[in-house]
Amino acid sequence: MIRPLIFLLLAALPSHAAETAVFTLKTMTAQMKYDTAELHASPGQPVKILFENGDDLPHNLVFCQPGTDTAAMALKQMENPEAALKRNWLPDDPRIWAHSKMLNPHEKEEITFTAPEKPGTYPYVCTFPGHALTMRGELKIAPVGGGLEDLRFALYLGSWKQLPDFSKLTPHREGKVDDNLIHVKLDDYKNEFGVVFTGKLTAPKKGSYRFFLASDDGARILVDGKEVVNADGIHPASDIKEKALLLEKGDHEFRLEYFQAAGNIELYTAWKGADFQTTPLSKWLHPDWKGGGKKKQDFAPIPLVVRDEPVIYRNFIQGAGNRGIGVGYPGGINIAWSAESMNLSLLWRGAFIDASRHWNSRGGGHQAPLGYDVIKPTGEVTPAFFVTDKPDAEWPKWDPKNGLRHEGFAWKGYSLDAKRFPTFRYTWNEAEIEESYTAEGDGNKPGGAPTLIRTVKITGPLPANAWFRLAAGPVEARDAAFVLKGATSCRITAAGAQITGQNLVIPAKPGTLTITYQWAQ
Repeated sequence: MIRPLIFLLLAALPSHAAETAVFTLKTMTAQMKYDTAELHASPGQPVKILFENGDDLPHNLVFCQPGTDTAAMALKQMENPEAALKRNWLPDDPRIWAHSKMLNPHEKEEITFTAPEKPGTYPYVCTFPGHALTMRGELKIAPVGGGLEDLRFALYLGSWKQLPDFSKLTPHREGKVDDNLIHVKLDDYKNEFGVVFTGKLTAPKKGSYRFFLASDDGARILVDGKEVVNADGIHPASDIKEKALLLEKGDHEFRLEYFQAAGNIELYTAWKGADFQTTPLSKWLHPDWKGGGKKKQDFAPIPLVVRDEPVIYRNFIQGAGNRGIGVGYPGGINIAWSAESMNLSLLWRGAFIDASRHWNSRGGGHQAPLGYDVIKPTGEVTPAFFVTDKPDAEWPKWDPKNGLRHEGFAWKGYSLDAKRFPTFRYTWNEAEIEESYTAEGDGNKPGGAPTLIRTVKITGPLPANAWFRLAAGPVEARDAAFVLKGATSCRITAAGAQITGQNLVIPAKPGTLTITYQWAQ
């Protein structure tokens, strides 16, 4: 005897304003990011955050009022670093309304607060020096939207690999869903059936509304007879599909079609409007739904962690062209050297680089540095050497139409010493050039003045009027050195250097040239 499918209609979700919103927020190892960039809560809702610092650096979690320039707020502390250090790098700013302590590596803390009553977007950020540019997110406060009304179900028996045309089938059983929440709870049958849910949704005003769907197996959503989200086929409910639809103010017909082939039975749907947060229309909630549409990375991160010796990464590096050579030195000081321009393209502090983009998909674009305080001494893909009788002139820029490298340059590779420090080799006209680097100080810690030392050895004849450019941009002389101004200032020292227009240059001669780059305080 075939036993009937039994739909058990469970109690409706409790009020979102009454229940506590619980989130787990983690730091991402060596990436200067939180693992979640968007959280959602209702006005006045109790919130509990389990904050876990799995990184090797200290981090905190600071919530601010809407419109706060969190990067500027965190940077302002450096005007009086002694006082900021006593506050453990928590800004003395009235726009901060909730925060954690500064967590040491691998510490945890539970943070509880009541969400603000005023709807809006409340930024959160890590205020440890240098972290605020990338380590931030948003807490979005909005009321819960309306749910389904007059919800009914029609149950069909059958075996499918795709959604059938239910209009041509006869329902096995039909009924009313008393709590108006989409949910399938079975007795013994777990396979080979389909369900069509129909009900009414009320749009509070004309505007764009986003619909969410995740299912195991196939499902789709139709509004007023128009397909909005399609998740057909046999698959797990791993990802949430979503799509926006423009709705007029008033009532709209909602229809969800679902079939189960075998395995797990999971069905999640929700909607979201401009004035209300993601509101579930189903009893089962997808594990990612509280992220409020949290965007997933294309690939799981693969941060390259530098420990006792340099780590080298050859690939497409943002700011170093298609033949970038990244080097992470012990102590949190990193460079990207370009084998197109034969020049130092970038230097930065903190975490090195994420290899996931290129590990999973060669040619997947240029990867930016993971750390902070990025400095571009001479801009992107421009050579250090140039022949000109006007060193204040604009330096040549690389044009991919003219070949792989600037005229007169030839790449000769690099070698590693006993400690795996690289030396880059190339020729320019008749001269042979070697470049090597050492790092001093700790680039992972705030304050201080970590230093990169660049040694350039030139052997052989050089053309007349040959110049070597150290920096390009607003440069000013200061205390027997030169300061390159920008989002992050850099103090540059080299014997014989001089400012000509927007260039900091030195006459190119055979011998050894030593240049120091120091992050300015």
